[in-house]
Amino acid sequence: MKPCFNIDIKKFVDNISKYNMDFIRTWFTGYYKPNKVIDKLKDKPAPQWGFYATLLRAGFDSLLLYLPLAILGRQPSTPSALSFLPTEKYYWASVFLMPVYLILLWLLLSATVHLILRFLKKNSGIDQILNITGMVSLIVGAFLVPVDWLFILSGWKNPVMLGIVHMIIVIWGIVITVIGLKKILQTRIWLGIVLNIIWVIIGWGLSMIFIRPPV
Repeated sequence: MKPCFNIDIKKFVDNISKYNMDFIRTWFTGYYKPNKVIDKLKDKPAPQWGFYATLLRAGFDSLLLYLPLAILGRQPSTPSALSFLPTEKYYWASVFLMPVYLILLWLLLSATVHLILRFLKKNSGIDQILNITGMVSLIVGAFLVPVDWLFILSGWKNPVMLGIVHMIIVIWGIVITVIGLKKILQTRIWLGIVLNIIWVIIGWGLSMIFIRPPV
């Protein structure tokens, strides 16, 4: 009797490996050819890749930044703004809450961009916006982790200066996002810049409440 289905394990593993390598290549293209990362992202599964990218970025923050700080017994220099979460426990809480926060922020801000484009009667697509913003979040966020560690290891407890450095690096992400909106959704460059400014203002405001710098 023949089985009802037949799975080629080797082919399945090869497909997964190829899929993962394609994802990694697209991600790393953002570091040396930011203009090309969007071309690679155009025909990729949306919004799945954006979700994977956001989840991976959140994992970097949780496991490579906040977990070591919590284990070392560090505390943020900026007091907690949340009454239910004491400053001395903030890094431990961030290990578990950061993925949830970053995914919700990604969904909220991407939806905001989509709604603004729809309100202006411009071409939009929430799945593609989620893919673009998710991949940009990974490209920029993964780079911010070693930058944060440079501040931590140098003993420079200056959250204001760290924030300025973050903002400079975020410009890189804005450029990629504007290119993505232009190439995939035909959004005018000036409008893409305005949408990114709105994104940064809302995201920065929320992060000042929920996130404490690692210095």
